[in-house]
Amino acid sequence: MWDKISDISSGLKGITIIGSSDIVGSLIGAVFWFYLASLLGAEQYGQISYFLSIASIASTISLLGTENAVSVYVAKSVKLESTIYLIPIIVGLITGIILYFLFSDLGLSAYVLGSVIIGLALSEILAKGLFQSYAKYLVLQKILMVVLSIGLYQIIGIDGILFGIGLSFFLYLIRIYKGFRETKIDFSLIRPRFKFLANSYVLNLVGTFNGSLDKLIIAPLVGFALLGNYQLGIQFISIMHILPAIVYKYILPQDASGKSNKKLKQLTVLSSVGIAILGIVLAPVVIPQLFPKFIEAVTIIQIMSISLIPSTMNLMYESKFLGNEKIRFLLMGSGVYLVILISSIITLGITFGINGMAMAMVLSASAETIFYYFVNRIKEIAVNED
Repeated sequence: MWDKISDISSGLKGITIIGSSDIVGSLIGAVFWFYLASLLGAEQYGQISYFLSIASIASTISLLGTENAVSVYVAKSVKLESTIYLIPIIVGLITGIILYFLFSDLGLSAYVLGSVIIGLALSEILAKGLFQSYAKYLVLQKILMVVLSIGLYQIIGIDGILFGIGLSFFLYLIRIYKGFRETKIDFSLIRPRFKFLANSYVLNLVGTFNGSLDKLIIAPLVGFALLGNYQLGIQFISIMHILPAIVYKYILPQDASGKSNKKLKQLTVLSSVGIAILGIVLAPVVIPQLFPKFIEAVTIIQIMSISLIPSTMNLMYESKFLGNEKIRFLLMGSGVYLVILISSIITLGITFGINGMAMAMVLSASAETIFYYFVNRIKEIAVNED
């Protein structure tokens, strides 16, 4: 009984720390991006989101699927930090150099390498349950992001925004250094887990394409100005995703170590319904008052709000499958999302314009949820039969 009480107390403390720090960090980030929207206007805001999408794809390519491996295997006490850090950092350096020669933008290069560093370090911190460290690093990085980006924007213009964001990620080099110091490079630890790494790499690539490819398609179809409205909608949706994201970060190491959180998952999905309704109701009130240059974003936000419900369900399924190393289901689900997203953006975009592109997000997230539901049901039936 005491062990159960201790586990519950520890769990509440962990999720409270993650939740409070994520809320603070997300609010800082939201204010930062909303300030940039009012400062830059729709077209330049769309331009920033376009280059961020390129940087995000390049970062995921460089990471080689290692974040999930760190989350799962470090939680299982496998000492592979320095081994798994080495290659993505080298690849990130090479990718950053290539991007600089292609775009002559140092900000892109800094963002890519910084994303590799923060991706590895955050996974390690959460896998070890270092929730206090997670909070300190997260809030400080967000503050650095605001100071550096706005400061560099005043000095070198719009290119300074991406550069400042990338530089803020380098705060996590402290954790990377510690990982190299405390563990030895041993590639024999990678060989038996290579299949998981490969599947995780494909999963992360598909996931990044799911989150970035829409912007790369929308920009040439409707221009940067409408993309700016679309991106503002995504910023509002990201705020609505705070709670599901907090729960996901907490339950993934728990699922990996064999602990069930069924009630917490159900409560999270239920709460997403209420948050989605708030988004639909508040968008026509908030946007005209705060962002009069982004009126097209009102309908976009209302449509995208519906996607919060299936997206939250997807996170719960992803934690379960990833924690049990059933990554092939996530690969297939992400593939379903990507196919529906691309086809819907093009077909609905031609018919309904930017609002049709917002509908594509709802359809793709719902299709992924339906896929995960049936896979989970089939998997449970197979276990019961055995």
